[in-house]
Order: sequence, then C-alpha cells, then structure tokens
Amino acid sequence: MKKIFIALMLTMGLAGMTSCEKENSESNNQTREIFYTVSEHSALSVFDGTTVRLTTEAEFDALLDRFCDYTQSGEQVMFVGTRPSQMKGNASDTPTTISTSDREELKAWMKEMEKAGKTVRVTYDNGTWNGTAYVNLGQDDAQQAQLYTGTLVLAPTPVLENPPLGGAVWAMQLADGSTLILTVHGMMMWNESETPEGDVALLIGAELQLVGVAGTHTDLNGTPFQTLSLQVENEK
Repeated sequence: MKKIFIALMLTMGLAGMTSCEKENSESNNQTREIFYTVSEHSALSVFDGTTVRLTTEAEFDALLDRFCDYTQSGEQVMFVGTRPSQMKGNASDTPTTISTSDREELKAWMKEMEKAGKTVRVTYDNGTWNGTAYVNLGQDDAQQAQLYTGTLVLAPTPVLENPPLGGAVWAMQLADGSTLILTVHGMMMWNESETPEGDVALLIGAELQLVGVAGTHTDLNGTPFQTLSLQVENEK
C-alpha cells in the first residue's frame, strides 16, 4: 500500500513541478528562472513547485511582492534560481539570515540571496519576516542521471548554516545502507520536525524508484553527505 501511495504522490508532485508561468517581455537580457514552493506545511512541499521565467527587474520585484503576501497569509515560501549561472553557491559559503518588518528590506535581501545562487526560505510571524538562505546543492546538468531504488526516510539536516536549520530532510535509503538526501533544483525537502506527524508519518519506509544525479557534499562541520538531485523537465 505504501509503495502505491508514494508512487502516486511522486507522479502527481513531479507533474506539478513541470508547470511554468510565462512572462511576456521583448528583452531576455535579464532572464531569470525561479523555482519556488508555497505551503502551509514544510514536509515534502518541494514536490509541488512552480518554475517562473522572468525577463525584467519589474517582474522579479512583483514576484517577490507575491512571496511577501504569501508569507503574511501564513504560508512558507522557498525559492531558488534554476539557471546554471544562478546556482553559484557551494558548501563552504556562510549562510545568511534576516528578521525584519520592512517589506522593501526583505525584498532587497531576497534579491541578493538569489544573485548569490542560494536557496531561500521565508516565513512571517507576528509582523516580522524571517528569512534564511543556505547553500544550493544542485548538480551539474552534464552528469549522467541514473535510476535508484530504496525506501523513504528522514535524515539529519546537514549543517549548511549557522545557526543550523535543525529538523530533518527527506532522503532515500539504499539497500547498501547509504542515504541520499533528495533535492530538486538544489533545494532539500526539509521537515520542520525531526519526527513526522499525521499522514506524513505513513510515508516513512515507503518503497520508491527515482531518477536523478547522485552527488557528494561537505557541510560546515566538514562532514560529508550524499544527495540525489531529481531530474525535472521544465517547460521552455
């Protein structure tokens, strides 16, 4: 039953990620592709994301305003640039955080984090926006994707920022005991709690097959960890 459920969830989620909002513009000199997720609960939210293509600063500014509105409504927003030139982060970068009640200050910070190629997470609480940016874990598109079979597990969150994110991240455990942290466009599937609750807990141990590119990274403590960058075809 678990195997069927996870297969359906992944199929529906990955189908949703192929959606792309097209923005009209005569110029493509400043083209950005932003992958983002909006969710009330963080668990597996990255399976239900959208890629938007932007070609002007005005379009990018409007998108960031929407992110501010989403978070004020109680949602969590995560985003990252998907173009290779935007994914500049590496595992030794110092992560950045912000807490502010000033929308324009938050938007300026998000622009800087996007420019640096980082993954950005933003929430809102009691009149204050809280943002965290951390190293993007994207893989080189030239690498060969492979099929992996394993079970779904929660793994400790790599220490990619200071203070650490905490919680846990979704991963695939292979038959040989190795664990591959799942990512989409370099974004980890972060779970706020180390222990899943409700229906999410039913996913633990589910069997699944995924196509992706495996990679090895090192966290801020010098501890190596492995990832599986899932292959997603975005509409062009």
